[in-house]
Amino acid sequence: MKYGVLFNKGNVNLGDDIQAYATARFYPSLDYFVDREHIHEFQSENNEPVAVIMNAWYMWEKWHWPPARCIVPHMVGIHYADHELSLQPGSPLKYEALEGLGGEYLKAYAPIGCRDYYTMNQMKKLGIDCYFSGCITLTLPQMPIVKPEKEYICIVDVDARVKNRLVKLLGNSGYELKIMTHTGERDENRTWEQRKEKVEELLTTYRNAKCVITKKLHCSLPCLSQGTPVVLIKQMDDDIRFSPYYDFLHYIKTDDFLAGNYDYDFTNPKPNKPDYKPVREALIRSCEEFVARMSTEERSAEELDRFTVSDAEVDRWRYDLMNQTLHMWVGQSWKERKDLKDLKNQRDQLQKQISTLTEENQMLREGKDPSADTGHSQTLEKTRVRKVHRWQYILMDSLLRMRLERTRQAHKKLKELKRERGKLKKQLKALKKENRKLRKGKA
Repeated sequence: MKYGVLFNKGNVNLGDDIQAYATARFYPSLDYFVDREHIHEFQSENNEPVAVIMNAWYMWEKWHWPPARCIVPHMVGIHYADHELSLQPGSPLKYEALEGLGGEYLKAYAPIGCRDYYTMNQMKKLGIDCYFSGCITLTLPQMPIVKPEKEYICIVDVDARVKNRLVKLLGNSGYELKIMTHTGERDENRTWEQRKEKVEELLTTYRNAKCVITKKLHCSLPCLSQGTPVVLIKQMDDDIRFSPYYDFLHYIKTDDFLAGNYDYDFTNPKPNKPDYKPVREALIRSCEEFVARMSTEERSAEELDRFTVSDAEVDRWRYDLMNQTLHMWVGQSWKERKDLKDLKNQRDQLQKQISTLTEENQMLREGKDPSADTGHSQTLEKTRVRKVHRWQYILMDSLLRMRLERTRQAHKKLKELKRERGKLKKQLKALKKENRKLRKGKA
């Protein structure tokens, strides 16, 4: 039996590589790399079966489900993304890809081990036998202890306000502060050895830290496996991926931290809770048993394939899903355009008000009467299987990828405009306050 690891070829999130690293350590050999986003196109040599532990975040291009038939899956650590709930610039698809044949594939390999309660509950609603397995990063082995020249605390991808407060709070603590991120450069040409080296370097840093402060799932869970005290600072109710991990971790809500309403000493951190250990041990057993079964398996990929639907039916189902996605995205695009237009109008109105108040305040400072200038206004305003031709599939796939990129760009622009609107509102508020003082002084 050959073994493959799932990875995201063009990822910028080191969390994906940490999961791949955790998976690979269970295998006696690493023979294939399976691109998660193109899992349906994976081809092994001579169609030989490839055992794959399927732990992953699924996925940007959901219309590429289900996986290739030569993959023999071990279904643990599955998170199926809802881009809208997660505020991600992805497709409008929720769980439609797990209905019909997409769901039949999962039922063929059930029970499905889910990475979080949200995924588990959604699959149960679809009639898929499943359970909570936890995430593969809980199974990571501990890295070596290396005594640092100076003890340090890691601050990893926290919100800007939180980072600034932590730097002020801990700046004179005697500990070095390592400001870190799991977001790297997009590079599809990185080798496995380069990815592996980066992960090991990162885990070794966490292993030897006094404490790790983060909002990242795949920073906090690896820290549990390393035995390093870790605390989350985030609004825990804003991320569906974290249930039930808030029971495993010490955490402080962002608002509580900024208000000083918390009980955690970062220089003398609490030991981690032991609640995760039964999940870790069960997941290790599950993966080890799967690899042990596969190591003695001699059947072909066709014989091991439990998904008894024809390729023509899968192609038709996948094409229909792509068509459905495209139509849903058209509606979403109109909403994005409206949101962008509304935000631009709000920005323009705020800029006008700021300009007006700036001029008015200047006149008041000079002892002039702004009411004499009439130019200033203060008004706030399942059927027969039909063959899908290859060109149709390629065209639809290209359209969806283009749409995905445009959605990401629109999402980025919306965030920029919202940030700009927030700054303008603060500026306007300050100007209004100054205006009231100036008018009061004039009176």
